Amino acid sequence: MHIHEYFYGGRRLYIEFSTDQDGDEFYRVLELEYEDVIYYSPEIITEDDMNEIDNDFLIDIINQYIIDNELPEQLSL
Repeated sequence: MHIHEYFYGGRRLYIEFSTDQDGDEFYRVLELEYEDVIYYSPEIITEDDMNEIDNDFLIDIINQYIIDNELPEQLSL
């Protein structure tokens, strides 16, 4: 999995990422409310911690999200 871009603001997490199967031509967008981040986070996280998240944390969130949900739709680069 590759994280292209992400940001957190207004209690929303926005992630642009691609999976290995997407190749270099596609990406996906996942937008989560803070409450959803708490739900899918493999560790306890506070809103203050959201300013210090890294790619590994984002990949963990995405992997937990896709256990319960379909992957977001592919978009062309």
